[in-house]
Amino acid sequence: MKEKLAFGAKVTVAHVLTYTLCGMLAMTLFDYQSSVEAIGMRPLDDPVVGMAPLFQIARGALFALVLWLLRPAFEHRKYGWLVVWATVAIVGVFNTPATSPGSIEALIYLEPAGEPLNTSVGGTVEILAQTLLFSAAATWWVKRPARHASAGSSPEGSGTAKSSDPKLR
Repeated sequence: MKEKLAFGAKVTVAHVLTYTLCGMLAMTLFDYQSSVEAIGMRPLDDPVVGMAPLFQIARGALFALVLWLLRPAFEHRKYGWLVVWATVAIVGVFNTPATSPGSIEALIYLEPAGEPLNTSVGGTVEILAQTLLFSAAATWWVKRPARHASAGSSPEGSGTAKSSDPKLR
C-alpha cells in the first residue's frame, strides 16, 4: 500500500507542477488573455480558473491510477517515458472520444469557428509540451529509488553516514 501511495503522490505532483508551469508559460507566450473569452472559456481572472492547480490534484490522481495499471509497460524500459507520453497524447489528446480541440473527433464534428491562431496552435503546443514534460518527470521520479535515512545517517538526515561513525570503523 505504501508503494502505491508513493507512486500516486509522485505522479500527482509531477502532473500538478508541469500543468501549472506549462500553463503559465503558454498564457504568456500565446497571449491567451486576448482570445480565451472569444472561444467560450472563462476569463483568466475568474476565481475558478485561479483554482485550476487545485483541481489538477484530482486529474493527477487519475493519471496515477491508470499509470499504476500500465507500469509494467514503462517502469523497466530505458525509454519508458516515451511509452507514457505516447499513451497520454494518443488517448488523452488526439483520440479522446470528446470533441476536444486537437482531437480527431473535433476535426470531424466541429465547424471551424475562426478561433484565433494563437489559441488553437498555442493550445496544441501547450498540451503536447505539458504531457511530454509530465511523462518524463513522472517516469524519472517513479523509477528513482527511494532514499531512506538509515540508522548511521548524519543528524541532518542527508542519508550519508559520516566516517567518524563508530559503526563504519
